Amino acid sequence: MTVRSLESQCTDQQILDLFAAAPTGTAPRGTKTITLLPLFQTGGSLLPYDTARAFTQMQSTLGSGLTFTTGPQGPWVYKDYFWGQDAGGPLQLGSSSIDGKPAWVIDYSRDFAGIPLSVHNIRQLTPGVWIGRDTGSLGPSPTDPTKPTGGAFALN
Repeated sequence: MTVRSLESQCTDQQILDLFAAAPTGTAPRGTKTITLLPLFQTGGSLLPYDTARAFTQMQSTLGSGLTFTTGPQGPWVYKDYFWGQDAGGPLQLGSSSIDGKPAWVIDYSRDFAGIPLSVHNIRQLTPGVWIGRDTGSLGPSPTDPTKPTGGAFALN
C-alpha cells in the first residue's frame, strides 16, 4: 500500500476500512510527509467524495509534515506549517477515539488553548507508511465515538 494509492485509488469507505484493520505498528520517527486523504466526516456522516477532496486539497496548503521527536514530556510531535512548527503534543500509545482499538495518539490541544480540536490516531499500514484519523471536539457529536468529526491522512 502506498500513499499515492491511498490518495487516488481508494474510496472513502476503503480508507475507513484500512484504518480499522491496521495494526498499531511502530511509532513514526523523524519528519514525515503528511498527505490528507479525500475523506471527511461530520457527526459520523461522510461528506461527498468530491467535497472532501476539495476540502483536503485546500487544507493541504497549510503544511507538509509532522516531526516526531523528543519534547518537554517525552515523545513529542509537531505539525510543520508553512509559517513554522506548532506547540505540538505528546505521542502516546493509547486507544483510538474512533474504535477503541490501540493506536498512537497525539493530542494537539496546546495549539488551541487546551481545547482538543485536533487529536490524531495513527496506525502503521506497511513499513514506512502510516494511516491516521484526525478528530476533534467540534461537530454535532463531539463525545460520541460512533459519530466522529474529522478527516484522514497518510504519513511516509
